[in-house]
Amino acid sequence: MSDTPSTEMTAGAMSDAATDSQQSNFMSKEKRNAFAYAFIVAIGGFIFGLDLMLISGTWESLTIQYNLTAAQQGLIVSGPGIGALAALAVAGIFCDRYGRKATLLVIAALYTISAIGSAWAPSWMWLFTFRLIGGLAFTSLSLASMYIGEIAPPHMRGKLVGMNQLNIAVGILAASFFNYWIVGVVADGGTAWANAINLTEANIWRWMLGMEIVPAIIWLALLVIIPESPRWLMINGKHKKAESVLRKITPADEVEEELRQIEENLKDTNHTVSYPQQAKILFSKRMRIALYIGLAMAVVQPMTGMNAALAFMPTIFSQAGAGDDAFFNTMLISFVGMFFTLFALAVIDKLGRRLILLGGLAACTLGMALITWGFGTAVYEITPEALAFVSDKVDVALLQPLLSQEFTSETAFKAAVLQAVGAESMNVIESDLLIHAASMHGALVLAGLLIFVCSYNFSVGPVLWILFSEVFPTKVRALAITGCAFITSVFGGFVVPAFFPVQLEVFGSTYTFVIYAIFCAVGFGLMYVLCPETKNRTIEEIEKELSERSLKA
Repeated sequence: MSDTPSTEMTAGAMSDAATDSQQSNFMSKEKRNAFAYAFIVAIGGFIFGLDLMLISGTWESLTIQYNLTAAQQGLIVSGPGIGALAALAVAGIFCDRYGRKATLLVIAALYTISAIGSAWAPSWMWLFTFRLIGGLAFTSLSLASMYIGEIAPPHMRGKLVGMNQLNIAVGILAASFFNYWIVGVVADGGTAWANAINLTEANIWRWMLGMEIVPAIIWLALLVIIPESPRWLMINGKHKKAESVLRKITPADEVEEELRQIEENLKDTNHTVSYPQQAKILFSKRMRIALYIGLAMAVVQPMTGMNAALAFMPTIFSQAGAGDDAFFNTMLISFVGMFFTLFALAVIDKLGRRLILLGGLAACTLGMALITWGFGTAVYEITPEALAFVSDKVDVALLQPLLSQEFTSETAFKAAVLQAVGAESMNVIESDLLIHAASMHGALVLAGLLIFVCSYNFSVGPVLWILFSEVFPTKVRALAITGCAFITSVFGGFVVPAFFPVQLEVFGSTYTFVIYAIFCAVGFGLMYVLCPETKNRTIEEIEKELSERSLKA
């Protein structure tokens, strides 16, 4: 009689036992500690999400108050990206010299200063300056993935690193709700308490940006209780402290093996290495595939256009004719996006990184294509009804020559209105005029944004930081992760948001969104070729596989 069935049953029983063991240990003291430390560090993602979305609600009041041009809008929204570029140049040095924890504490302090200053700013240049200071803290995303990746058990790493993206989604939702609520309060003429705290139309943007102050202070206080990364402690020769930290986050019977693996990984080089030495290792043939993956993801993620979509989402909906529903639709998409982030964390360690990333990029391409279609088929016409809506803000006689003219180009329509009323009046009436003059398939824009945001939150968003934390070994992690994060910030923090309002003004919505659709498609092709599967594997095992692939290439 063949023993195959028996062998298969035994293997299945062993697999079930292992799974049951993992599940029973999930809430052990060590697992709870690892989860708690990861959650605290990931609060930085919540504040990042707030910062991304809060600014989206301020554009109408800011533009009117300071008569902002498209370039000035782009500069304000990209201020954090510029700050992030400066910070990322030195963040790795600080991480290596002073530790992950100390660097995160500095970042939380910078977030607090930025939030207070942005709410107080007396001019748009001061607002830009304090948002730039906040950008110095945007390195929290790369440092969080680094820290969490170093303390997380292998079978929990995807969920815990991905929690950073979840908190970003929660922050975006919180900001969307807050903006929607404040706009509603002001639109209703305010209340006694709102007037008492000067929550008026002129100051609405200050209250929106000031929301960030409280969570920034809370995060700063909570970071005090987290331990230092055990891998950083080992690199710096503090073996007893590293063992003490590992005993807090690793089951007692696994501590010695974990220490052995870390020591094995570190033994081939001096890990008080300088950046030039780390660079030499990173650009060696053995690290080629890991570097390609990091660089490709660093460019692909921001060039999907997510940061622009978030920073200007109510504006996009207004241009699609959403009108008073723009802030509600923004909140709806943020809520559904958060749900998909939760869904991703629930399945990412089961389905794996590769399948989720490729499926997500394909869906992002579809979403951007639908948005392009919606704007591409739009027609713009100033009607008597449209004039009535802006009659209290501009001399409508100036617009009479355009009455009943039909425009199939958004840019041509805006140019004609601008020539008729001038730049200052254009800033005041543009939103209302687009709402009532545009005839388009607004449902396509809503569906496209919904598909895009959900797909991004399910895949591209969390997988980027998970892959960064997995494909780069400890010996080059400070340089590699901060370096790739620097590239991500160049595109996501500066290029995309800074040029988005200018793109809308020069090229129009149709060509702007088709560019992002192309980048999503290109990203799919690159990741199909490069991306490995890393689920349930130690950092050391992943390093070995990628090194072997690099040497064979």
